[in-house]
Amino acid sequence: MRKFIPLVLLFMIACTNNPTNKFLLKGNISGKTPSTAYLQTYTDGKMQTIDSAEFIHGEFNFTGTVTIPERYFIKIGENRPFSLFVENSEIEISGNIDSLSEVKITGSPIQDQLNAYKKLGESYDQQMQETYNKYKATEDGDLKNNIEKQLDSIYDAKQSFSKEYVKNNSNSILAAYIIRNDLIHSIELEELEELTNVLNPELKESKYIKYLIERISLLRKLQPGELAPEFSQESINGDTINLSDYRGKYLLIDFWASWCGPCRRANPTIVEMYNKYNAKDFTVLGVSMDNDKEKWAQAIIDDKLVWDQVSTLEGKKNLAGKLYGVNSIPHAILIDPEGKIIERSIHADKLDELLGELLN
Repeated sequence: MRKFIPLVLLFMIACTNNPTNKFLLKGNISGKTPSTAYLQTYTDGKMQTIDSAEFIHGEFNFTGTVTIPERYFIKIGENRPFSLFVENSEIEISGNIDSLSEVKITGSPIQDQLNAYKKLGESYDQQMQETYNKYKATEDGDLKNNIEKQLDSIYDAKQSFSKEYVKNNSNSILAAYIIRNDLIHSIELEELEELTNVLNPELKESKYIKYLIERISLLRKLQPGELAPEFSQESINGDTINLSDYRGKYLLIDFWASWCGPCRRANPTIVEMYNKYNAKDFTVLGVSMDNDKEKWAQAIIDDKLVWDQVSTLEGKKNLAGKLYGVNSIPHAILIDPEGKIIERSIHADKLDELLGELLN
C-alpha cells in the first residue's frame, strides 16, 4: 500500500553522524489507531499528501530520500497532523493516539535543535500568554492600552531572540526555517536581506531559502518611490473599484479583517485621521481579508468605517494582499497622488504625524 513520491532537488547535504541516502520514519502509536497514516507537506498554502503507510499492530513506516532536511507532517485519523523535521536518518516516533501533540521524536538532529530553540523561547510565550490574559480580563481602556504596550515589548523581545539565534546558527537549515516561520511577518526588506545573507550558501536549494529570496524580490518592488501595483476588487456594495480611481489623492490602503483584534483596535485611530484630513485630499481604501461577508459588513458598521471597502472574501488568499506582500494584518500602505508608495507597514499611531507633514 505504501507509495512514495521522491523529492527532487539538486544536491545532498548530510546532517547526521551516520549519514545515509534515505530516511526511515518508524512510528509506534498506542491506542485505537486507524488503518492508514499519511505523510504530508505544506505546499502552496495547503497540505499535500505524498505518501501513505498501513498500520500494523500500531506501527507504520515511511521511507524516502531528502536532499535537505525539511519539515513534514504526519496525519493519523481525524487528529490534527503533527510535524517533524525529516532528514536522511532513522527517526522513531512514539506516542498515544489520543495525545499526538505530545509524540516523542528521536533520531533527527534538526528536530532536536528545533525543540531546543522552542524551549529557549518558552519564557517569552509564557509572558505573552499571561499578559494577554490580563488584557482580556479588564474593561479599563487605559489599562488595556498599557497592556498592549507590554505585549508589543514582549513580542519585540522574542523577535530579537529569534534574530540572534539565526545569526548564531547560520549553517543550519533551521535558521532559514525560523526566518520563514517566526520572523517573516514582522521584518521588512533591509532586515530580511541581512538575515538571509548570513545563511550558508550551500543551503540555497532549500524551499525555505527560495521563499526568502522570492520575498526579497517582491519587497524590492514595493519600496518608497515605486509605483503601487494596480488591482481591482468588488466593494461591499458590489461596485468594481480600481486602485487607479484614487489618483490625485493621498491614499491609505488598509489591509484588515473583522476577526483581527489589532485591526479593530486600530480602526478608531484611522477614523480619526480620515475625519481630520479627508478635506485635504486624503482618503482610505479598506481591503478586507475576511471570508464571511456578514461579519465584514457588521464590522464596517460597528467601527464606523465610511470609506470604500473591497474584498474577494478569500481570507488571507486575497490577491491584493499577495500583490503587496501582506503577511500579517493590520497592514497599512500610504500612496501619494501620483500612485507611488510613500511608506509601508505604517502603525496607526504614526499616521497623524506623517499626514500632518504631508498635508499641512
